[in-house]
Amino acid sequence: MTEQRIFNFNNTKNFFEENLIRDTSNSNVLNFLDKFPNWETKLINIVGEKKSGKSFILQLFRKKKQFNYISNIEDFEKKYDELFLVDKLILDGFQINEDKFFSLINHFILHKKYLIISSREPLTMLEIKLLDLKSRLKEFLLIEIQNPSDDLIYSLILKYFSDNQIVIKKDLVEYIVKKIDRSYSSIEKFLIKLNDQSIIKKKKIDYKLINEVFNETV
Repeated sequence: MTEQRIFNFNNTKNFFEENLIRDTSNSNVLNFLDKFPNWETKLINIVGEKKSGKSFILQLFRKKKQFNYISNIEDFEKKYDELFLVDKLILDGFQINEDKFFSLINHFILHKKYLIISSREPLTMLEIKLLDLKSRLKEFLLIEIQNPSDDLIYSLILKYFSDNQIVIKKDLVEYIVKKIDRSYSSIEKFLIKLNDQSIIKKKKIDYKLINEVFNETV
């Protein structure tokens, strides 16, 4: 059985503006990015939990504003020397050697270039041994993606079931919204589990099945 993920932000084919759901949870990030290049600083740390949409937002932004984009340590290592030649760079959520990290950040600060780094927690909370690097990370402006609102959760649930070609009653969606944990990863896990159980048990999604899955995921 093939599982379809609700927040499949690693597939660049899905990075279209029309798929972006604007919400109070991501408004701070979106409003800030919309002001480019009129930013108060060129060092930005975008923070949000796993599956919160950081990569989706940054992929849209980098296409519109021609930012260079690195999303894994392999590409970072391979292109490391080239990164010192670019003026606009996004590092999207991966661990980096502290010495190389410091050298790159120092270069961007010295030459007043744009650097966006995404992470699950603020850069200043990372366990960093290199004191000079810890000092540089304090210069980044922190912008957070918050937990999703009820409206966003409702939209994400509908999108998930639509993507999986499942028809679900409005009252069931509202019931899930009221009960589900307010985190992106929890929402994804629950919906995948609910879909799997519906298929395994050959049952339509109803209150009983929803409650069974809630009980299993607590």
